[in-house]
Amino acid sequence: MPSPKRRQRDERDGPLMARSTGRRLYLVFDDWSWGYSIHELRLSLSPGHQRRSRRPVDRRLPLPRPFIRMEAPRECPSFFSAVGTRIIATHHRNSFDDDSVPERFLPIVDVRSRGVTFGPGLLCPHLPIYLPVGDELFSLDTYAFSMLSLEPLWPPRLEHKCGSDIREWSWCELQKQPFNRLDVTSYAVHSDGQTILVSTSAAIFAFDTVARGWKLLVGGWPLPFTGRAHFVHALKAYVGLSKDPATLGHLCLCEEAAVTGGPHRWFLGREKLFSEDPAETHAGATLVYIGGSEFCLVEGVSIGDGNADQNLKESEEVPRRSSYCCRLTTFSLSLDNDGGLTTGGTYLVKCYKVPEETTETFFLADPVAFWL
Repeated sequence: MPSPKRRQRDERDGPLMARSTGRRLYLVFDDWSWGYSIHELRLSLSPGHQRRSRRPVDRRLPLPRPFIRMEAPRECPSFFSAVGTRIIATHHRNSFDDDSVPERFLPIVDVRSRGVTFGPGLLCPHLPIYLPVGDELFSLDTYAFSMLSLEPLWPPRLEHKCGSDIREWSWCELQKQPFNRLDVTSYAVHSDGQTILVSTSAAIFAFDTVARGWKLLVGGWPLPFTGRAHFVHALKAYVGLSKDPATLGHLCLCEEAAVTGGPHRWFLGREKLFSEDPAETHAGATLVYIGGSEFCLVEGVSIGDGNADQNLKESEEVPRRSSYCCRLTTFSLSLDNDGGLTTGGTYLVKCYKVPEETTETFFLADPVAFWL
C-alpha cells in the first residue's frame, strides 16, 4: 500500500485541490540563446460545458513573459522532468574548461517559492524516460535505471564536490529493466501510486518502487497508448493518446483490470482532439493530467508551409515553417450512455504563439508541459 504522504501527491487529486493549491500549466521553450524559458499559464477549469467547435481558432495569443530562464544546451526537450512543485533539467554539462563548476549537476526550479537548487546530475543520460513517483524521480535509460530522491531536499553545497555531503545526495542505480529501452511504447504510474508500468510492443512490465524490483506483468499484450498515460480513478481506467496512426489525435481508455490479470479491454475516444484546421500541421502533443477527470492536451502545430512534411522526408535539414503555435485544449472525460469515452461536449481551446527563437528541433518534438 502507498504511504499516506504518497496518497496526498498522486494522480487522484481532483480539480478542487488543483484550484486550492494554485496549480498552473508550465510550458518550456528553447527560445533563449543560452537555454530555455519557462512560461506560466492559468487554465480555465470551469465545470461548465462548452460545445465543441470545429472552426479554426481565430485568435492566437502571446505567451506571458517567462518567469525564469534556465541555462542548458538547447534542442533537448526530453531532458526535462518535474517532481512535486519542481522542474528539473538533466541536460549534459560541459565544464571541462572551468574547474569551479561541478562536473555533473542539474538545476531544480521550485515554481512555488521561485527558488533554484542544484542537485546531482546523471552520468551521461542518453534517451531517458523520466517517471516521477511521490518525491522520487526515476530515470529509465538505455544503459541504466536510476532513482533520485527529492525528500527531504537538503541541498549540499556544490563546491564540496569531493566531500562526503555531496555523495549522500546522488542518483541510486537500480535493477536494470528486463527489456530494451528503445522498445518502450508507453508508460504510467499504477493506481496504487507506487508501481511503474512500462509497455513494449509485446508486453507490460511493472517496477515496484518500494520493493525495488521488476516483473513481467502481462505477456503478449501491450498498452494501447503512445507516451505517458494517466490513471483516472473516476473512470477506473488508464487514459492516454492512441498509438495507432489510423486514430491519431484520439484518446484511448484501458480498463484497470487489463493490468491486474483481467480481460484486456480498451476503448477508443469518440472525438478527435487534434487540430482539424487544414491550415495547421500537427507537430507533437503532450497529454497533461489536471486531476479528477480533467485534462489539458498541449499540441504543437505549424501554420503555413503545406509541403513541409514532404520536404522534411526528402532533406536532412528541418524546414522552417512560417509560424508555430501551441494549442491548449482543456476538457473533462466521461463515459456516455453506450459506455464510450467522450468529452461530453466539454471543450475549451486557446492558441498561443510560440516564440520565434524556438528551434525547429525543439518544436517538432512533443511539447514540454507540466501541471504543478
